[in-house]
Amino acid sequence: MSHETMNPREPIDPALRRFLDEQAAASQGPVQTAEDARARMLRQLHSRVFSFLPNAVTSRDVVIDQEGVRGLAARVYTPPARDGVALPVLVYLHGGGWVAGSVETHDPFCRLLAQLAGVMLVSLEYSRAPEHPFPKAIGEAEAAVSWVAEHAGAWGGDPALLALGGDSAGANLAAVAANRLALRKDAPRLKALALLYPVTDHPSAHHGSYAENATGYGLEANAMRWYWEQYAPGADPGNPEISPLRHMLLPPLPPTLVTTAEYDVLRDEGIAYARFLKAAGVNVTHIHAPDMHHNFAVGPSSVARFPQSERAAGEMAAWLRTTLAAR
Repeated sequence: MSHETMNPREPIDPALRRFLDEQAAASQGPVQTAEDARARMLRQLHSRVFSFLPNAVTSRDVVIDQEGVRGLAARVYTPPARDGVALPVLVYLHGGGWVAGSVETHDPFCRLLAQLAGVMLVSLEYSRAPEHPFPKAIGEAEAAVSWVAEHAGAWGGDPALLALGGDSAGANLAAVAANRLALRKDAPRLKALALLYPVTDHPSAHHGSYAENATGYGLEANAMRWYWEQYAPGADPGNPEISPLRHMLLPPLPPTLVTTAEYDVLRDEGIAYARFLKAAGVNVTHIHAPDMHHNFAVGPSSVARFPQSERAAGEMAAWLRTTLAAR
């Protein structure tokens, strides 16, 4: 992995190119149909591609009941105990364009990351668009962090070592929720923030990677625009609660990991957000994959599929271990 973008950029990995071509041949993508039917089709496509990754991590499903949030499902992943030492805790928000994706689709990655990082991971089944558009999922994420901080100790977790993270659209929710939590005096303090291949800006910003990687690399530009229409129809693109890159004054944030990939529609806004955070004084680690596509290390169809996926997961886990090691 490279920690800087490459210019000129490296060719896409040949194994990834074959994989993407096979995926495209197997599915022509969601047809242009009624919005609710298209959302259902995307969810079905996502649910078919995940595969279980066996390891020593145990899991159990819980229900979160917090003020403002009732009956929110979550899955708690617990790696093997470390001689009675309480585990750091990561609250995780899955990707899927705010429309698709679920605790089930991201089970392989969450299970893998929990073991590699030695963290208790709590994956949230937040409300999805278009049935539940902006800002519902943000409020759920914010409330869930407080609930996890209150209950993690009973599961063997250490609420003083609390992290928040997510991938893609889930990373967008994590970024916004982290900003909200940092402004609340009564909120638990986050020790780390992990933003994996994040959505940080509205398509109207016309970041170059929207044109450069518009088609042929998995997540396509028009699909991303459609996701935005489902999640925040008619919203102000400049609202930092949907476009955190446009925040005028960031609150104090914990050490933050930002990961990006060269062949990703979201590449440039992710890189811009890492730079934006650094300029605001945040301790930022930016990891860039020069020959891979969007969410390659996390997505249910590519997690642990490529050597780069395994290396990236290892780098994420190492960062979490280091960042959460000290109080």
